[in-house]
Amino acid sequence: MKHVFKCKTKLRILIDTKCDLSGYEEVRICARKPDKSMVTFPAVVKDRENGIVFYDVQSESDIDQSGWWTFWVEVLFDDDRTAAGRASRVFVYEAGNG
Repeated sequence: MKHVFKCKTKLRILIDTKCDLSGYEEVRICARKPDKSMVTFPAVVKDRENGIVFYDVQSESDIDQSGWWTFWVEVLFDDDRTAAGRASRVFVYEAGNG
């Protein structure tokens, strides 16, 4: 699938942090919606050494606006260090307009 559509649940947000996540305590995917409000999703670490994380969209309300979204990862390590990833922009389409 080349496009992301609003209010659809068949979507995995997959991010390569390019950071070794050994010793992580919590990883979350943060997003800024087109209306500038913020949301976070709990991330699953798929590959700790290579820093691959994902979130499977659970509800139609997870991705609920069309327009430009900005996603990034925030990591809390077990020794209280924190790290934030570089942001990526993704356009979310209305169904039927992709």
